[in-house]
Amino acid sequence: MPATVYHVHTQNVCPVVGATHDWCPKQPSDSRSPCPALNTLANHGFLPRDGKQLTPDILIHALKEGYGLSSPLAYFLVYGGQFLLGQTGAFSLSDLARHNRIEHNASLAHGDAHGRDEYAPIAPDPKMVKDLLNSARDGHVMTIEDIARERVAREHAETLRQCPALDSMHAEIARGEMAIAVGLFRQIDSDGEEGIPVDLLRTWFLEERLPEDWKPSHVQGLLETINASTKIRDLMTQFKSELDAGHEEVTR
Repeated sequence: MPATVYHVHTQNVCPVVGATHDWCPKQPSDSRSPCPALNTLANHGFLPRDGKQLTPDILIHALKEGYGLSSPLAYFLVYGGQFLLGQTGAFSLSDLARHNRIEHNASLAHGDAHGRDEYAPIAPDPKMVKDLLNSARDGHVMTIEDIARERVAREHAETLRQCPALDSMHAEIARGEMAIAVGLFRQIDSDGEEGIPVDLLRTWFLEERLPEDWKPSHVQGLLETINASTKIRDLMTQFKSELDAGHEEVTR
């Protein structure tokens, strides 16, 4: 099995699964990022499996082929990300861990950068992922409302630890990450709300793996993603107001 046979990925051909899009986990010499979406593309061979020598063209092609992103959304993410990264030429997935470029504190699945470290943790935190998934109200599907509540809770926890609040740009990135995930993997829960199946999200975060035989069901567009991110933002504003009101009531 790919998980137990250690090997080297060269020129995007895996000696275990071949030149397919079958899953193979990160090998010791591979480069990975804090982003499960890009790591998953590498683990399935849509990106170079070693996660190295990436260019905008390679990333755009992988996002469109692997996730069905529209050209405008893929171009926006890639060229916007490259600008924030401040790096010209080819780069590796691990470069995306450079703190406060694209990566940010108050992630739903990763710990914060430590002290003055230039790079943030790359591996997901299993306890954080477990807590995130346990917050799904029906236990099966994580809705946009669930996500908004968890973002508020995560950012509030940062405040209690006296960590700097996310700036507006990184707050938007944090919302956009989950807006894209909802768009890619959405299903309808028992109340008719859109959300991501908890089991799928667990596999995506912890194994960085797509479901068996999964293919994009639609083209995920830029406007659709902006609308979902805006909905998360509006719900967060509501939940923050409720949290502040509850805090005021307790302190009276």
